[in-house]
Amino acid sequence: MRMEKQVALFIMTHGNFGKAALESAELIVGKQTNCAEQSVFLVDNVDELKKQVLEKIKTLDTDKGLLILTDIVGGTPTNLASTLLTDDNVLLASGLNLPVLLEVLMNRDKDLQSLKAIILKTYSNGMTIRTYQDLQEDDEDEYSL
Repeated sequence: MRMEKQVALFIMTHGNFGKAALESAELIVGKQTNCAEQSVFLVDNVDELKKQVLEKIKTLDTDKGLLILTDIVGGTPTNLASTLLTDDNVLLASGLNLPVLLEVLMNRDKDLQSLKAIILKTYSNGMTIRTYQDLQEDDEDEYSL
């Protein structure tokens, strides 16, 4: 049985956030291949980081594309990852969270444009805020059938 090629995934975040997010996601969807991560710390030398990032990306099969996930816009990981936007085969998305990562991992057989739409939809739907009052209203609704 031949496996469908997957978009390569590279996660780069402040500290070990990306590494921990990938490990958490793998608990849910299983071990992943064709992905790598880079943790960025205050003490890191940017030129050395660039070398490490390029070496890690060379290990990935990017024939179907490269998706880069970073934590926050304007941070060193995103700024560094932006230098990798060299052609249409690379997509950079900032704002990494577990719902987005899970959707990406479950849809890496799709093309980059499809993944872009999935990321945008998941990111906008992935946040909710609940209060004590909401819980009280939910309890009242449950018993007022």
